[in-house]
Amino acid sequence: MLFADLYLGHPKMGNRFSEVPKAPTNPVKAGPELQDDLEMLRKACAYAEAQAKGLPDFRIEYDGYAYRVAVLQSVSGTVYVLRRMPPQIPSLRELGLPQLYSQKLMQEGLTGLVIISGAMKSGKTTAAGALVAERLVAYGGVAVTAEDPVEMPLEGTHGPGICFQTQAASNEGGYAAATRNILRSGANLIFLGEMRDGEAALEVLRAGVNGHLIVSTLHAEDIQTALRRLEVMASEGMEAASAQALMSDGLAMVLHLRLTGNNPRRLEAEMLTVRTNSSARAIIRSGHYERLGSEISLQKTQMLTGRMG
Repeated sequence: MLFADLYLGHPKMGNRFSEVPKAPTNPVKAGPELQDDLEMLRKACAYAEAQAKGLPDFRIEYDGYAYRVAVLQSVSGTVYVLRRMPPQIPSLRELGLPQLYSQKLMQEGLTGLVIISGAMKSGKTTAAGALVAERLVAYGGVAVTAEDPVEMPLEGTHGPGICFQTQAASNEGGYAAATRNILRSGANLIFLGEMRDGEAALEVLRAGVNGHLIVSTLHAEDIQTALRRLEVMASEGMEAASAQALMSDGLAMVLHLRLTGNNPRRLEAEMLTVRTNSSARAIIRSGHYERLGSEISLQKTQMLTGRMG
């Protein structure tokens, strides 16, 4: 069955699947033929929760699928919210990303911080995983991820390159500590699962300035909002003007994703290139993100006409 999330274990409302294609209701209640299997899955979640030792979410594997599990403590009891992870990494083309954006993401010698932004369930993590895998196939090298929890099936070989996946547990310093550890590993490509706090933001921006390629995701409604949120996080450790300057130097590009329609859903995307574009860097350095709309449109036109490097 195709679904977005499974709400598992509620003693009164039962087990329910959200966003099932062509379902008459949302979320739809699981039928009696699924109850035995879902009870086994619930027990697997309960066991994994005990092993996770208080972490708010974790990863399990069940019946050939991997799930990201969040624990929801409702007034009636514990509910496990499961999101099924892709069994394999799709390509950027299979995701529907426009070729002109894929070419920018895949350019040889790319350095800096690449942010993939979007709303929840917009495909940010999947796109980031696809980018990591494709760059390893194209250029080789070593990639290391920091995820909380580990989601995409990236660990292993990808063409001439290899990837190691690591857990950025919140009770062990989170993404900031994991990033510092990865920077000592010799990796030339780093994937940070999500930008969540100022310390992590500063670590990856500084790494971007120093020539590393970092890919990370950020919840945001558009590119401008993503940059404002990044500035707010970075400003936790320095003045706003210094954070803006660091962003203008450390950012490579921002890719924003949006899913539209229902059956099938269609991917829409827009991109802002920063590192190689003096105009975008100047706007970010000034903090006037509202001016970026015309810059994003201009860059798209230049890409379409082949006039952008």
